[in-house]
Amino acid sequence: MKQKLAFVLSLIPLLALIFGNWNGASFDYVWIKALSVHFHLGVDNLSLIFLYLVAAIVPIAILSKKYDSTLFYGLIFLTEALLIGLFTARDLITFIFFFEAVLIPLYFLIAKWGDEKAAFTFIIYMIAGSSLMIAGALGLYLASGSFDMNQVQEMPLLAFVFLLAFAVKTPLFPFHAWLPDAYSKAPVPVTILLSALLSKAGVYGILRVSFGIFPATMQAWSPILLILAIIGVLYGAFCAWSELDYKRLIAYSSFSHVNFILAGLFVWNSMAQNGAILAAVNHAITITALFLVASWLEMRIGTTKYGNVSGLTAFMPKLAWLTLFFVLSSVALPGLNNFVSEAMVLYGLFQQSIWLSATLGLTVIFSVIYMLRWFHSVYFDAPKASMQLADIQTKEFALAIPLVAAIVWLGIYPGPILALIMGIR
Repeated sequence: MKQKLAFVLSLIPLLALIFGNWNGASFDYVWIKALSVHFHLGVDNLSLIFLYLVAAIVPIAILSKKYDSTLFYGLIFLTEALLIGLFTARDLITFIFFFEAVLIPLYFLIAKWGDEKAAFTFIIYMIAGSSLMIAGALGLYLASGSFDMNQVQEMPLLAFVFLLAFAVKTPLFPFHAWLPDAYSKAPVPVTILLSALLSKAGVYGILRVSFGIFPATMQAWSPILLILAIIGVLYGAFCAWSELDYKRLIAYSSFSHVNFILAGLFVWNSMAQNGAILAAVNHAITITALFLVASWLEMRIGTTKYGNVSGLTAFMPKLAWLTLFFVLSSVALPGLNNFVSEAMVLYGLFQQSIWLSATLGLTVIFSVIYMLRWFHSVYFDAPKASMQLADIQTKEFALAIPLVAAIVWLGIYPGPILALIMGIR
């Protein structure tokens, strides 16, 4: 009953976005008058993209696994509210407030229903990465007399402070040590929130704050940041290749893909950057789907190790073919969502460096190898033992249908979301 009620309530933001005209909406209230701090929220094309992601992913996360706890769903809703605030904040202090506050419910969700050590590592990395942001915001205020993102003046020395916070949250290589345990040991609804939405807080921060306030500095740093991102893509791919725990494999795959997104942002041309924003949307959808089917598999075989189980297609054909579809989405099969965005990033990079584009393109091949190896090992190798396993039920299959539809739609007709992206100023 609690899960059903939480699901119904979680549909309210999605319905509000679908049936309301929010683009251009703004709320501005003087929060701390002495410092000219405004509780300023506003919606534009960039905000709208990430708001749709939050509103669409949270209901799926809630239905991914049942918990008989009002506190659990309360923390989920608090996370959602703080993410909405983050993606609409236009004042630096307001932005920092939401950026930090969203960590609190996530920490308790991981610690209480997952693993305390993973939660502790997660929160330490996040706080360490963003601890200097207040100082950076004060520095910008002293230089410009305002915390408004549209009015503060660029100060190159402070660009690193904000970039570090965003690099940890996304994460950009080498600030990723918190990720494998947090993704693999958190309860599946929280894993979905972390991988699909929290990582986008870092991407959004780079777009809104780093590119918005420090454009010249970010352009000057882009070659170094691009190299770090490409290293991250390769490192994540090789770590995923070596994993025999499929939840950690998906976690490293996610790390590799978000660094691919960052590589697109740091190329510094419109084709690659637009592709990177589209890739962020696609990654949120695909990683949600992968962790969803991985959780259903874990519930049935009781382990996340895949060396001792095989031939499961004979017992769970629906889950097998659904997993294959999501795996093909992850490896950017033409006609599915990730193909267009990855092609845009690679083409944008190709215009600057053929060799870097070729290197980044290799990671697509690596993802095919490690994802299909996992899938084939679990579902199509000869069965090692006779098992009695139940296939996914109708309600589980129905939960996956919106993700399937989104993957096909964005693969065949990405025009509307690209128009929204290209309208970002």
